[in-house]
Amino acid sequence: MFNKKIVPIKLRLLLPVGFIIIAVISIITSWFIYTSIKTFNAQMEKNLELEVRTISKMFERESILKLKNVQTNLKVANQLFYDYPLEILNQNIIIDVENQKTGQKHKASIKRWKHNNSDLYGSTYFVDKTQELIGGTISVFQKIDSGFVRVATNVKKADGSRAVGTYIPNNSPVVESIIKGQTYYGRAIVVNEWYTTAYEPIVVDNDIVGIVYVGDKEKDLAELKKILYTLKIGKSGYPFIFDKTGYQLIHPTHEGETWSDSSFLNPIRKANQGIFYYQLDDRDKTIAFTYFEKFELYIGASIISKIENKELINDAIIGASVVGLIAILFLLGFIYYFTTERIYKFIKMLQVSNKKLADAELALKQSEKLATMGQISAGIAHELNNPLGVITMYSNIILDELKEDDPHIKDVKLIVEQADRCKGIVSGLLNFARKNKVKPQEVNIKEFIQRSLESVVIPLNINTQVVIHTHDLIIMIDRDQMMQVFTNLEKNACEAMPQGGELIIEVNGDDKNMVIKISDTGIGIAEENLDKLFTPFFTTKEIGKGTGLGLPLVYGIIKMHRGKIDVNSNADSAAGKTGTTFILTLPRVF
Repeated sequence: MFNKKIVPIKLRLLLPVGFIIIAVISIITSWFIYTSIKTFNAQMEKNLELEVRTISKMFERESILKLKNVQTNLKVANQLFYDYPLEILNQNIIIDVENQKTGQKHKASIKRWKHNNSDLYGSTYFVDKTQELIGGTISVFQKIDSGFVRVATNVKKADGSRAVGTYIPNNSPVVESIIKGQTYYGRAIVVNEWYTTAYEPIVVDNDIVGIVYVGDKEKDLAELKKILYTLKIGKSGYPFIFDKTGYQLIHPTHEGETWSDSSFLNPIRKANQGIFYYQLDDRDKTIAFTYFEKFELYIGASIISKIENKELINDAIIGASVVGLIAILFLLGFIYYFTTERIYKFIKMLQVSNKKLADAELALKQSEKLATMGQISAGIAHELNNPLGVITMYSNIILDELKEDDPHIKDVKLIVEQADRCKGIVSGLLNFARKNKVKPQEVNIKEFIQRSLESVVIPLNINTQVVIHTHDLIIMIDRDQMMQVFTNLEKNACEAMPQGGELIIEVNGDDKNMVIKISDTGIGIAEENLDKLFTPFFTTKEIGKGTGLGLPLVYGIIKMHRGKIDVNSNADSAAGKTGTTFILTLPRVF
């Protein structure tokens, strides 16, 4: 009886405590889950906003670089245009002209222009020659009653033909600036696309008779897609680009669709930036957005909250179930350990995420730095080309006219030699600044390497060896650009072995990639210089023997082939055999 009486009392004591424990645990667990999800979602929203700002900065840098590019290109185009005489004949030509904005057509009368002793109307010589130097689009306009009509251009219409005969109407902001004698810089519609442009009036006898134009396409969606599709936000997030109508220009799953849903369009119409919540494909999405006015586009980034915090919720529920079975003191200790462990992992995840974002921003800054350096290099090279050409031509003429016993012949030869060297440096600057498109073709790598070695002067005290470890010798590469890579590396290897040695080229490969190792037994590269090898203008060669543009050019070509380049080197003979190996990894199919 005693025991029977005691048991109910213990139960009565334990039950309230049990209920209290359950209530406390439920409250703590609910609070923990709520605050964790809230903190987690807030951090994810910050990450979304940061992602959008980062992409916006990338667009801003692209806009600035394109404007600098057209400013430089306009100087070059003007120099080339005025290098040849422009003759305006007293003869009229009746041509068909088309308003590039409305498409309306009519007849117009223009004067017959001769440029470089050839008719300019419909000519492709000047615009194509200029495009080879600066890229982009180039046009020469002639004034008509309705505006300014293209008489020579490489701008294409929708059907692929040159837009000769299309004109900019008088009510265009471009024409309004030109009529005032001003150079116009900025955005403009060129036939049917937006370009970053520069227009400068052609003035003859104080009259504005035409325009010289250069332009660079404002948005290259193909390039933007490549960049944005590599970005990932959490487990479910991604960036996307859309316009004011909701049309998805870049989207991993809904590209080309127009989201006309008011729950999507209303928030972006009310503000130029912010965060809103939207349901798509039966999933609740958190979307951050900002309006990039220069391109008239919205930059967005989204995540699915349930996917991102699912693991966090599951862990919290499991923890709550476990703590209900143990004593309150041990439970509190366990909860402390459990939550701190999760919080630590959460913070580590945030640190990794923030580091990735910081690395991405650093890479963008480096890209901006190299791009700006490329623009400066191109400007310097274009400015130096003409005077160097004059120096080279006249010094060679003087050299040809001097007799062999003339006391001045040695000095003139030195002038010719140094002028040629300067032209080589200018050529290197242009190669570094110019982004040539890759034109891949099938190449037998063994035959290609043999031809590259034949193109390089290899001293007699250097032995060359080509070792092939793969049966499939075919790879898709741009033959001309990749020849620059191999000859650059082979020349560097020879220069690193002034006392002689071995130049070994080894080829390995699998179904996807081909790996080429170019090794020498030379003096090696100091460890402190390895990180600077691909920095423009950095060189360890003595003054007069190197421009520091060879390896940056090699690096750029390899990256354009979607490959990678690594370097192993030892310059310390005490640590082993000295020498350098450049390792090229290239995809077989471009």
